[in-house]
Amino acid sequence: MTGPTEPGGAAAWREQLYTVATDKEFRGLLATVPKSMGLTLDQVATKATALGGLPLPKGTVGATLSRDKLPKAEFVEQLLRVCGVEESDRALWMKVWRAATDGRAPLGAPEDAKPPQTDPPVLVLTGDEGPEDTGSTRSARLLRSVRERLPRPVPRRWIIALTAAAVLAPAAGGGMWWYGAHCGTTNPALRTVLGGECSGVTDGSDGHGVFGPGPQPALAVIDAENQAVVKSGDYVTVALMAPLTKGGKSLTGDRAVHQIEGAAIAQHEANKDNAYPKIRLVLANMGSNESSWPAVVDQLTSMTGGSDRLVAVTGMGLSQQESMDAARALSQAHIPMVGDVITADGFDKSGSIDHGAPIPGLVRVAPNVSTQFKALAQELGKHPEMKAGALVSAPETPDGTPDFYTQSMEAAIRNPDIGLLPYLEAGGLSFNFTVQQGAEDSSLTTIANNTCGSPKSDLVFYAGRATYLDTFIDKLHKRPCRTTPITVVTGSDAATLNPKTEGLNDPGAPISVLYVPLADPDQLASSGNPDQTLYQDFAAEFTRTHHGQEFDKSHLASGWAVMAHDAVLTAKQAVRNATGTSQTPPSVRAVGDQLYLLDSMNVVTGAGGVFRIDPQTGNRKSTHDPQVVRKGTHRP
Repeated sequence: MTGPTEPGGAAAWREQLYTVATDKEFRGLLATVPKSMGLTLDQVATKATALGGLPLPKGTVGATLSRDKLPKAEFVEQLLRVCGVEESDRALWMKVWRAATDGRAPLGAPEDAKPPQTDPPVLVLTGDEGPEDTGSTRSARLLRSVRERLPRPVPRRWIIALTAAAVLAPAAGGGMWWYGAHCGTTNPALRTVLGGECSGVTDGSDGHGVFGPGPQPALAVIDAENQAVVKSGDYVTVALMAPLTKGGKSLTGDRAVHQIEGAAIAQHEANKDNAYPKIRLVLANMGSNESSWPAVVDQLTSMTGGSDRLVAVTGMGLSQQESMDAARALSQAHIPMVGDVITADGFDKSGSIDHGAPIPGLVRVAPNVSTQFKALAQELGKHPEMKAGALVSAPETPDGTPDFYTQSMEAAIRNPDIGLLPYLEAGGLSFNFTVQQGAEDSSLTTIANNTCGSPKSDLVFYAGRATYLDTFIDKLHKRPCRTTPITVVTGSDAATLNPKTEGLNDPGAPISVLYVPLADPDQLASSGNPDQTLYQDFAAEFTRTHHGQEFDKSHLASGWAVMAHDAVLTAKQAVRNATGTSQTPPSVRAVGDQLYLLDSMNVVTGAGGVFRIDPQTGNRKSTHDPQVVRKGTHRP
């Protein structure tokens, strides 16, 4: 089933379709489809062009759905197809369209079309909602929040159950986590959580749209690979665990799609020819804010035996507390881990980032923050005219938990051994901003204006997520001293920054951004890269057709496809080394040992270059220095 990204989903459509009585009701329900499938009207227009058939320009869609008449059948069919609605659901839509055309609506739901679920959703108590939100106020808000997400009409006994849970949850000191069905599947390892996201573990056989429309092509490839692998019988399982869906507080955006595609290519390459054992790949979604990590880790832990044969987990989420907690839980189960995009210093085998316990079994393929900022300090050393720096940091995630990536950047900037502290001391400015409840917009406006003080800042050290960097660049572009050239120095996350954004292309307000990317396509494909052919081979494979699916070449720009590919490749190499000449699948312990032996002559030839694993820390050891990227009009 193709699972939409909003609560209710296709099940809600079916219920409401049977009650549609007028053209207006039909148009109103049809207008909700793109958003429920996670698409903007601009994306609908782009996908329609790619799929062929009736064009669906943004203006045409909006005008058709607001016009006081029933849309033509061709328009309805194409919109549903473009949005990824399954064929059986499209047929139901067209049946209702014909009934409305003939004046026979509403159809009324037949007995076998009614939703099978009759019990209320399960409400699970979660962490504290905040000291200011207590008692009856919190109860009312929680109940309202859940009821707004339920399909209509809500059965009376559901309301009674929800009311009781809403009253009891605050008394227990927590909030509520709403579970619906298993994302429209029969897989108990998948759960629809509050907000309509699908979390949990899938091998692709549950439907290619369970995590939304973006990953559908990659899931189709993974599903096809897995079917062939399982049929052979000679396989082990590797998981990609990460926040794989987009929610309101997502810090990954579309990059999760790039991750999944990179992992799919690595699986495909690993299973070529007569390789033994073959790799079965599963996706483990922690949710956009990673709040589903406990259930996901429990599921993965249960997969080390039986027919699953799980031997490693890759990905590991972002550099935040939830990821650390998940890593320690997997470590306690002796499951080896290969981080793909985690870069915070101390988020490694030592576990020192949060002063917690070590995490044996964890390695990572991305260069850490200190490595990145040492390269940035060397680059700034070439420009002695730059002197006054300001620090701008966002130390917490949108959910108020520690953001170890941004905190690690601030620590590196303040670390005298890195070489950036003199700039900060000369500027004398340091600002924090929060990313909760939309506070960042006004805060970044004030911070940008403050850089115009005396002395004016010609450097800004941005220790925040790239999610908010576009906004900050816009604020700098509009600050009172906008004609003063300024350089923003930040972390690898900036690879997602749109180089065409206005603030980076105005010679009258010179702004540039300096960062060290995880895997920049231009750098990797250049003749100056000693491992150029490794990237070229990967890029060629990425753009080929696999099992009838094609991946967008532009998805290589973020670097996340490369890092996910190299993480799965690292796990694969440890698996094959642990297997040796035997014809017996290796144990998780054997694979874990081999991860720390990827050193000396035993290198990983990744798409992002040749590297080793430091056996003491589990960190990446690159064979050549990282390179700095500059975006924008300011060229000192």
